[in-house]
This record gives sequence, structure tokens and C-alpha cells, in this order.
Amino acid sequence: DLAKIITENLGVFSTEEIIVIQLIALFHDIGNFEQKNHNYLDNSEEDSTMKSIEILFDDGLIRKMIEDTKYDNIIKLAIFCHNKEGLPKNIDEKTTQICNIMKDVYRLEELRMVINYPYIDNRINTYPTTLVYNEFKLFRHINNKVSDNNADSVLICLSNLFGLNYTTSYLLVAENQYVEKIINSLLFEDRKIEKFFKQIELVLKNYIQKKIVIMKQPTN
Repeated sequence: DLAKIITENLGVFSTEEIIVIQLIALFHDIGNFEQKNHNYLDNSEEDSTMKSIEILFDDGLIRKMIEDTKYDNIIKLAIFCHNKEGLPKNIDEKTTQICNIMKDVYRLEELRMVINYPYIDNRINTYPTTLVYNEFKLFRHINNKVSDNNADSVLICLSNLFGLNYTTSYLLVAENQYVEKIINSLLFEDRKIEKFFKQIELVLKNYIQKKIVIMKQPTN
């Protein structure tokens, strides 16, 4: 659904291309499912993208959904890149956009999941580490491997905001109040730490609104 909303708002894709993008969004994480019992395996230490590509292409699942092979390379690339920084060089504009749509979907899902299916311990009894906080202050997306405490995990999740590519993505964050909901879900043992996170909330809400305004401005 997120992929469809973002794609349709761009207004540059055909109906067929929108369906392909939805297909990528539906199956990009299939490598995380244990096939015997259909359980979802959330293992942040392991990159499942190659497993997803293997199931779709080597095992032939993709051919049960789309016979035409012309989108195969785009599908593989979008799945492989969706949870990584950057993109390969020398890819065409539409392929770049599809990959960036999937990156936005992935980051929006990270925010949504921590609200609806909490996987971060919300008991906050310390400040984030200097390493994580310094990266956050630079408005950079932070790798979850550097987390050292619960406060780090919260900032790392929120840093998904800094990697979004499209106005619609920021509008979805604002509309669904992801930042407010995440901050309000936290349990603080110290008033000063609570105030610290409330200030982060204000900064992020301002950041989102500025991004929406800037990205809506026409380019020359």
C-alpha cells in the first residue's frame, strides 16, 4: 500500500509499472520467512535480500506471478538495494526511482513496525551514546549495529526519517504521527531524559515540515 501511494503520487509510472512496484514491495522480504511453518524471522544480523532473490528467481516463484522477464533485473536490484545505503552507478532514472521508492517503503515500515509491533525496549533510563547522538545531530541515517542501549535504538529507528526520498513519504510520516507515537510510547525513569527526547520530537517535527515545504518547491 505504501509503495502504491508513493508511486502514484509521482505520476510518472504506467499502470503496469505500478503493479510491478507493488509486487516488489509484497515480496522483498520473502527471504525472512521460514518456509516450513511460515514464521517471519526478524534477524537484523543477517541480510535476507539474496535469499529473497533466490526464492523468487532461482526457485521460480516470480514466474507464477509475472511471465514477462523484462522487469527481472529491476526487481532484483530493488530488492537487493532496499535496505542498503546508496545505489549502483549508471542505472537509468526510472530504475533509480523504483529503488528509492523501495528504500522509502522500507524506512517507513521500520517506523510503523516499532509502533504497531514493538521490537525496541521502550524503557529509557539513560541518554544515547555520543557516537549515535553525534550522527543523529547531523541528520544521518544510522546503522543499527552501533546501538549500545535502548536510547540508541530509538534514535536509530527515528533516523530512518533522514533517508526518505519523496514528499509523499514525509507527508505519510506527518499524517500518521510516527514521531509523536514513538516518543509517547517511551517509559522514562528520569525527567531530564524525558525532556531530552521531547526536544528531539520537536526538532524532528520541524525537520519533517521543512522537508515537505522544500520538496514541494518546483525545481528549475
